[in-house]
Amino acid sequence: MKLSDEIKISLVTAVCILAMAIVSKNILNVQLDLISQYGPVWMLIAYLATKDTNKKSKTCSNPLFWSIAIVLVTIAILVVYSL
Repeated sequence: MKLSDEIKISLVTAVCILAMAIVSKNILNVQLDLISQYGPVWMLIAYLATKDTNKKSKTCSNPLFWSIAIVLVTIAILVVYSL
C-alpha cells in the first residue's frame, strides 16, 4: 500500500504535534499559546494551499521538503520556549 504525499505529511505533522505537547508539558514545563501550539498544522495548511501551484517546482512539491520544514518549525518553537 502506497501512501499519498498528503498522508505522509499529515503523519509527520501529527507526530510533531504530539512530540511538541509531550516536550512542552513534561520537559520544559511551559504552556504553549494557540499560534505556537499549532505551528506544524499551519505548515500543513501552507502545503495544502500551495501544492497545486508548486507542481512546476520539484523542490517545493517534494513531500520530504515539507516534512523537514515541519520538523524544523517544531524544533524552532521548542527552542524559543526553552529560552
